[in-house]
Amino acid sequence: YDDNLFAETNSTAGKMLQVRPTVEGNFESPRLLLMSLYSQDMLKSNFDDLDTLDARRHAFLGLAFRSSPLTTWGLEARYDRSETPGEIEFATGILGARLTAQRLQVSPTLVRRLNPRAVLTAGYDLTRENELDLPSGTLHQARLSISREMSSRSAIVGTYLSRYFVDPFDTSTSQSVLVGWTREMAPHTHLSLYAGPRVTSYRSGLKPEISASLRRDTNRIDVRADYWHGETIILGIPGPVAVDSGTMRILWPFHSRWEFGTALGATDIDTLDFREARVYRSTLLASWTSHGMYSISASYGLD
Repeated sequence: YDDNLFAETNSTAGKMLQVRPTVEGNFESPRLLLMSLYSQDMLKSNFDDLDTLDARRHAFLGLAFRSSPLTTWGLEARYDRSETPGEIEFATGILGARLTAQRLQVSPTLVRRLNPRAVLTAGYDLTRENELDLPSGTLHQARLSISREMSSRSAIVGTYLSRYFVDPFDTSTSQSVLVGWTREMAPHTHLSLYAGPRVTSYRSGLKPEISASLRRDTNRIDVRADYWHGETIILGIPGPVAVDSGTMRILWPFHSRWEFGTALGATDIDTLDFREARVYRSTLLASWTSHGMYSISASYGLD
């Protein structure tokens, strides 16, 4: 149910029935892990303009292959298409006009253990998004990291990060060198911090690149908090944008059959032409699981 689709013009709420058929397939062996998912939303509304068999599409493919005890190859790919573009702006939550938009992301990775205490990780990420029949914005991102375990509970990480932005009007680049630290603060509690300077082709001087995350996962509570200061692309906005983003998610298994949760987030975006937007997001979650094969879940979100 969405209450504001045509309120400005008709002063009437839009009521929607949504049906989402989904196909999922997984395979696991000692050397290979494969996960796949496809879903498509169909909508029926009291407004004929909203009736559609193709309101949203979502496809995901995850692959991990261990070619040797020391080497693992990975691949993640996802495709999203929606008539409400804000749904595919995962990093920023910016709500755009009601136009059909699509997003493709492909991320191959390589993890190689160099010795018992050092690991090399290399990754590439391609993100392309556009409104249908309009030029796309593309982000190429390459990352090379070396981590060394200082103890059984902590490690230091050195990372080189390169980004290449392409839009219909221009291209931009950025280079970052990050130093990171990860530590198991307590059983089931992990902290990671990354920071370093960033040089860009579109603005002079050094800019910071920062990320931090805290995870606590027990049978009583699951807490995840993240902060990111960096850059990305946004659908329909030329060039890279600067992003400050903070999120927190809490899941509480209240009972063996009940689970409650909440998710909070705030994002601040600055564009190349000095426009600014701020997004606040909140979600409440609840789920109930029967003794058999069934579960019921509900959520309410406000942006």
